[in-house]
Amino acid sequence: MGQIMSRCDECGSEYLKDASKMKHLCPECAHRLYGYENCSHEFENGRCKNCLWDGSSSRYLDSFKENDK
Repeated sequence: MGQIMSRCDECGSEYLKDASKMKHLCPECAHRLYGYENCSHEFENGRCKNCLWDGSSSRYLDSFKENDK
């Protein structure tokens, strides 16, 4: 059986469903919003080879980066 893809409710990226501990969030967003363990991202051709996240973010998550400056 093939790998099941899902779409993150926060950043909109497709990702491997089994790669995240949260049902509707990619591993990156689950980590940044709720502290779950993140994927060890290894990018190739614009996607992580492990979870298939495409590096997307959201305005909400970007606002955290802006506040850190």
